[in-house]
Amino acid sequence: MSRYPRTVLGTVCLPWRDDGSLDEPIFRRTIGNLVAAGLPDLYVFGTAGEGYAVTEATFRQVATVFAETMREAGGAAPMVGVVSLSLATVIERIAFCRTLGIDTFQFSLPNWAATSDTEMRRVFAEICDSFPDCRFLHYNLMRSGRLVRPRDYAELAERHPNLVATKYGGGDPFMISGLMTHAPQLRHFLTEQGYYIGAPLGDCALLGSISTSNPARARQYLEAGASGDAVRFAQLYRELCGVLHALLDAAGTGFIDGAYDKAIHKLSEPDFPLALLPPYESTTEAIFAQYRDRLVERYPEWLPDR
Repeated sequence: MSRYPRTVLGTVCLPWRDDGSLDEPIFRRTIGNLVAAGLPDLYVFGTAGEGYAVTEATFRQVATVFAETMREAGGAAPMVGVVSLSLATVIERIAFCRTLGIDTFQFSLPNWAATSDTEMRRVFAEICDSFPDCRFLHYNLMRSGRLVRPRDYAELAERHPNLVATKYGGGDPFMISGLMTHAPQLRHFLTEQGYYIGAPLGDCALLGSISTSNPARARQYLEAGASGDAVRFAQLYRELCGVLHALLDAAGTGFIDGAYDKAIHKLSEPDFPLALLPPYESTTEAIFAQYRDRLVERYPEWLPDR
């Protein structure tokens, strides 16, 4: 039995005003609309949510608004990402979120230097053991300087019963099959391409990216993989490959993750601002229009339901 539900996990991007402050009305509306559209399992402050770039004051503001709005909208337990070079800051941010009633968190390894195996285990111990009543998802990405290996997760899951899930955005078949084989008690969230590899191998779940432009169809993709409906699964995968090319043909590959996610968000929230916090470059209105028009022409089923 996995420690976390098999679902579509979606991110909420942060809308910034011209002065760099949070546009709270758009943020609240976006959360409510995503939940109403069928995406109740949401997190904030991953890579796409610019968790690496915010001040402590903004972190606290966003976490407070996110928790309030998720509860008002009837969403699942709000998940908050804690991204920092400082392990002490990660601990402080979790402690603050506990005062808001938040008990589900996402973290990654510090990346000023790649952690050794001993240091990696220390990070998990400091976080998981300090908050035994919380649930933790580990975001496994090379931006941290290293990947946590499947056999490492088997050991970590045994040591820390509140480590419940992982998030992996790559498409390495050996890594994905290893996750399914060595740490099946953890729920492994994979992006659309990785999920196509992982679903036949075990009970992985979907980390929504390009598919979240239409949450209902994203859930169809999740369920086709979970049920073993190979024909439907392949059909939706082919469509998603086309949707990804529509975005990358318009934007290229030179932007940070959040720039692409904000373009996806903007399909359902036309006034959602594309800007990222400095120094990172965002896509443009012209890029967004090209992406949207390609979907209208070739993949209208992946546009938001109206």
